[in-house]
Amino acid sequence: MGGLLLWLLRITARVKVEGYNRRKLDPKDKGLILIHNHPSLWEPALLPFLFFPWYLFSLRFVPLSVPDKKNYHDKWWFSLVRAVCIPMERGNPKGEARALRRMREKLLEGRVLILAPEGGRTFKGEEFKVIRGGKIDVVGSLPEIDLRNNKALRRFKPGVSWLVFNTKAEILPVWTEGGEEVIPNKFSFKLPFPRFWRQALLKIGEPLDLGELPKKEITEFLEDSMLKVGAEGQF
Repeated sequence: MGGLLLWLLRITARVKVEGYNRRKLDPKDKGLILIHNHPSLWEPALLPFLFFPWYLFSLRFVPLSVPDKKNYHDKWWFSLVRAVCIPMERGNPKGEARALRRMREKLLEGRVLILAPEGGRTFKGEEFKVIRGGKIDVVGSLPEIDLRNNKALRRFKPGVSWLVFNTKAEILPVWTEGGEEVIPNKFSFKLPFPRFWRQALLKIGEPLDLGELPKKEITEFLEDSMLKVGAEGQF
């Protein structure tokens, strides 16, 4: 159902997908981590269905998402998708470590993991990276950034470097925009109805094989790679 909905949204130009190629979505033997920026609640709902219809024929194409345990995974209305989720218990070091171990296990099985390394929606961050004028800077607040002409990203959580270093999985960066117009971040209802007439963008970059990149350099490399996917064609 979700895969057909994404196709319909693409046909009607409500969701624009750039850089789509089935080859990029193949987890192969090492597993695949699809990392994305997180401006809204819309992109986590869309991204799993990029793997439609391939997951109808092979379990390895069934993506696993990583929702927040308290705010989403444990809610009654989330029950239909729990089977394809690994809950992240934010603020609980033991719970976070447990989730990372489960993610590692699934990646070593050659599965697909969809992960937002920002650890929450972008606007909730306290430190950001921005690419402007072709240069990447670190800033302390979003008001410092003109988002109409620049791309901003909340700094990634350290767990992503541990996960990549300990699995050697391939990374697929996907930049998203416009989701906050479809499902506004500030809404008067707890379960807002999506504004399907608004347009969202999914920009799929090239897969990254980090090989033997030192663990301390992984986070920086992934942040910069994500920003470059977002800014491609802008400068």
